[in-house]
Amino acid sequence: MPFQRRLNLFDATMLVVGNVVGAGIFTTAGFLAGELPDPWLFTGIWIIGGLLTLCGALTYAEMTSMFPRSGGDYLYLKAAYGPWAGFLLAWIGFWIINPGSIAVLAMGLTKYLAGSGDIFGGMDEKWTAVAIVALFPLVNFRGVRLAGTSQNFWTLGSLALILFLVIGGVASGKGNWEHFSRDATGAFSLSKLLGPAMIAVIFSYSGWFVTAYIGDEVKRPERNLPLSLTFGTLIVIVLYVAVNVVYLYAVPVQNLPGVINVGQVVGARLMPHGLAQAVTLAIILAIAASINATVLAGARLSYAVAKDGFFWSALEKIHGRYGTPHIALLIQAALACFYIVFDTFDGLLSAVVFIMLLSSIGVGLAHFILRRRMPFAERPYRTWCYPFVPLLFIVTYSYIAVQILLTNPLRSALGVAITISGLPFFIYALRRKDRQAAVAPIDSSSSQMVRLLKKRSGGVVSKS
Repeated sequence: MPFQRRLNLFDATMLVVGNVVGAGIFTTAGFLAGELPDPWLFTGIWIIGGLLTLCGALTYAEMTSMFPRSGGDYLYLKAAYGPWAGFLLAWIGFWIINPGSIAVLAMGLTKYLAGSGDIFGGMDEKWTAVAIVALFPLVNFRGVRLAGTSQNFWTLGSLALILFLVIGGVASGKGNWEHFSRDATGAFSLSKLLGPAMIAVIFSYSGWFVTAYIGDEVKRPERNLPLSLTFGTLIVIVLYVAVNVVYLYAVPVQNLPGVINVGQVVGARLMPHGLAQAVTLAIILAIAASINATVLAGARLSYAVAKDGFFWSALEKIHGRYGTPHIALLIQAALACFYIVFDTFDGLLSAVVFIMLLSSIGVGLAHFILRRRMPFAERPYRTWCYPFVPLLFIVTYSYIAVQILLTNPLRSALGVAITISGLPFFIYALRRKDRQAAVAPIDSSSSQMVRLLKKRSGGVVSKS
C-alpha cells in the first residue's frame, strides 16, 4: 500500500514551525546576553541567524521540488554523490540522530511536566519519558492525517501562548523601552557576533528542513514542500525576534547573563501570577510538537533507504489500513527508549553534531552539482538569487562546522568514526542488490517460459 497524500500546505508549514520552536527560545537568552551585552546585537543576531537559515530553506526548497518524495537529505546526497553518501547519513540518522533527539525531547518534556504541577511530580523521570516516547509513535501509527492534526494542535497551541506572552507583555506596560538604549559595554564585536552566540542561534533555528522527509504524504509536493520551508522559516524568524524584544522590554540585557529560565522570569515580571504559567505550558506544547515532527520524519527516512534496498526490508512496509511505516516507527521508538533507560543520548548526539553539519553542507554543494549535472531536470521551484543564497548557506554552516571541530576535535572524530562504521553494511547491501539484479533476468525469463507453456497446453503445466 502506498503512502496517502493527506497533508496540505498548512499542515506542512505547521510541521516546520513545530519542529523548530522548542524550549531553546526560552532558555538561550541568558547565554546570548553574556556573549552580546549590546541590546541591539542581542536582538539583531536573531534576524541575522534567521536570514541565514532562510538561505538554507531556499536552497533545500529547490531540491524538494526536484525530488518531491520521502527521504529528504538522503535523496539529495544520493543524487549528487552516489548512494553511499545518502546511506551514511541515514545510518547515523537511524541509529543516533532521530532516536537520540526523541529521547532528549522526551526527557525535556518530562522535566517541564514534573515542574508544572503535582500530577507528574512523583513519577520517575525515565519511565515517564519512556511512556511519552511510546505515545507519539502510537499517534503516528494511526495515520498521517491524525499525526498532522495533532501537530497542528500542539504547534498552534504553543504559538497562541507565545503570542499571548508577546502581546500581553507589551500591553502590560510593566517593562521599559529604555532597556534598548546602548552604552559603552555594548560596543560592536564581530568576533563575538560570529562566535558561540551565532552557533547557538543557528541551532535554535535547526529543524526547518523536516518536510523534505515526508514528500510522499504531502499534496502537490512540488509546490507545497518549497512553500512550507519558506513560510515556516519566516514565521519562526518573526516569532523569535518578537520574543527576544519582549525579553529586553522586561529585563535589561545586563541582568540576563546566566539566567536559564528566561521565559518564566519574563512572564512573572510582565504578567499576573496565574497567567505567567502560560509560558511553561507553551514550552510543553512546543516540545510535544518537536517530538511528533521528529517521529514522523525519522520513520520516513528509514523507509526511503529500505525501499532502495540498503536497509532491512521490514522498514519499508506500509500498514495496510493506516498507510504508515509502522515497523520503522516501532524500531525508532525502541531505540529512543533504550537511550533513555541507559542515559546515553547526550553523548551520542553531541558526537554526531559535526556530521549533521557536514550533511547540510553536502546538500548545499549538491545544489550546485545537480544544477550542472542535470540542467534540464524539472525544477518547479528554482532558488531565488542563485548562486549567492546557497553559497551563503554553505559558508555559514562550514564556519560553524569548523568551530565545532576546533572546540571538540575528539568528539567530532568519534562522530566521523560512527558514520564510517556504516560503510561495511553499505558494501554488503550493495553486493546483495547486485546479486538480486543478476538473478532477476533469469527469474523473468523463467516466468515468461511458464506462461508460454501454459498457453500452449491449455493452461495446465506439469510440475515434474
